[in-house]
Amino acid sequence: MPLLKLWDSYTREQVHDIFSPETAFTPQAGTWGLHGIVRVPERPGTQVFLVTFGQKRGSHLFDESVTDDGVLTWQSQPSQTLTESRIQDFMQHDDRTDSTYLFLRTRDGLPYTYCGTLGYLAHDTEREKPVHFQWQLLD
Repeated sequence: MPLLKLWDSYTREQVHDIFSPETAFTPQAGTWGLHGIVRVPERPGTQVFLVTFGQKRGSHLFDESVTDDGVLTWQSQPSQTLTESRIQDFMQHDDRTDSTYLFLRTRDGLPYTYCGTLGYLAHDTEREKPVHFQWQLLD
């Protein structure tokens, strides 16, 4: 279990240093410097979500939010379909054996707030490109 404090702020580099200190961190490059979802090396079933509300990819504006009861509405990348292995992994997520850590910020340039771990709730079986998910904050 990484040393994280709920609701504290972290930079991408700090998140990297907690989960993968044995690897190099390069700002704005590589897995930890760019990606929104990072599978943690040497920890099968562990991943980190680095989410920025209001992001745009091409012509797609991500519509993501968290409700008062801690339900995260989240979208995959715009090109992803329901049949892709990564999406299937999300659908089969079991928070009893797998850990998904959520770091969230409201806009670019801010540090991320650690919001705790997530459990899969549901996905929209009718929509893809992107696939729409709901996750429950567990902490």
